[in-house]
Amino acid sequence: MSPQPIPRYIERLALKFANEEAERARQANTKEGSQAIARRLEAESDAANFTSVKEYIKNLTEDVEGVEAPDGTTPTSAFWSHGIPHPDAPVNWRNEHFLDNRYIAEAWAKTQNQRNRESAQTLETTDGGRRLNEMYLFEGAVREALGGEDQGFTYGWARECWAGISETYATAAKGPVVVFAETAHTRSILYNQELPTLHTNEHVGLDNINFAYPAPKEWPKETRTEVGTHAVRAQVQVDDPSLPHYIDPTAYPTQDPAAREAAVGAECAAVTAERSERAAEAATAPTTETKAPEAESPAREAPEQPAAKNPATSIPVWQVGFKPTPVKLEAGASGPTTPSTAPPTPDLEKQSAAPGLE
Repeated sequence: MSPQPIPRYIERLALKFANEEAERARQANTKEGSQAIARRLEAESDAANFTSVKEYIKNLTEDVEGVEAPDGTTPTSAFWSHGIPHPDAPVNWRNEHFLDNRYIAEAWAKTQNQRNRESAQTLETTDGGRRLNEMYLFEGAVREALGGEDQGFTYGWARECWAGISETYATAAKGPVVVFAETAHTRSILYNQELPTLHTNEHVGLDNINFAYPAPKEWPKETRTEVGTHAVRAQVQVDDPSLPHYIDPTAYPTQDPAAREAAVGAECAAVTAERSERAAEAATAPTTETKAPEAESPAREAPEQPAAKNPATSIPVWQVGFKPTPVKLEAGASGPTTPSTAPPTPDLEKQSAAPGLE
């Protein structure tokens, strides 16, 4: 039996979250809104005795405590990348109505938590992720209010902030995790930071990485069956033949079955070796953490008590996309006119600037 479409209640809630966030981003991108954010960040930075807003934000992105689950809970952590077109979603930079998988993940987590309290979370619902999100660093007016490109407040810097806290979030994950994406694009934070960290995280590991969506339906049957497993999709890439670990989904079935099976195994083994080496290097590298004075950073209680287990959280397996009925827009009418932070489509270079994609 094929997976069911995304439930309608998830769709409705995700659209609500997306449009509410688009409106908040629009307000942040105004002169008044951006200056208010800049003043708030400067005040918070000064109060915490950091020498600059940049230092303050960097510390936030590296603070594991800020993205950890509440004490005594073990929620399923959700990760996301890209999204799907939807006529009722906010307008992205390409003037397309586009629904981030972020909001689908948040809708899923909210419904899980209504059934089993504190059983699911996303990065943006943790304390650290929420605080970073409320800075709206992807909005040009906010970066300008903070000092602009001359002071290093660039779009690329904003993306680095999100890449950093995403990796920290993956470091803090425990147990099964769910990835809201069909595949991980080579320019995505999911591919470059989150999946490698989850893979080598001793509390997660490859066997606990689950994709919420099945492999792309346009893939041939053999590709979906053999390359579309959770473990393989968490390691190889299918979008850039010029980069390592590429598998061509279309050509895959034309190869000798034994040879292609061996090739996939070799690619996965190479990915595992590279990620293990990267994790080892990170573990032995000198730390250059920027922290507030001890008076501002209370010591963490030790030792930690074992986390209590929540009721099992259902890992969704949905058919990506819910085939929404197209909506004919009136002349001059659209969703929010300010480009949202929705990650653009994978085949365009501008994708490198999006929060969940490189």
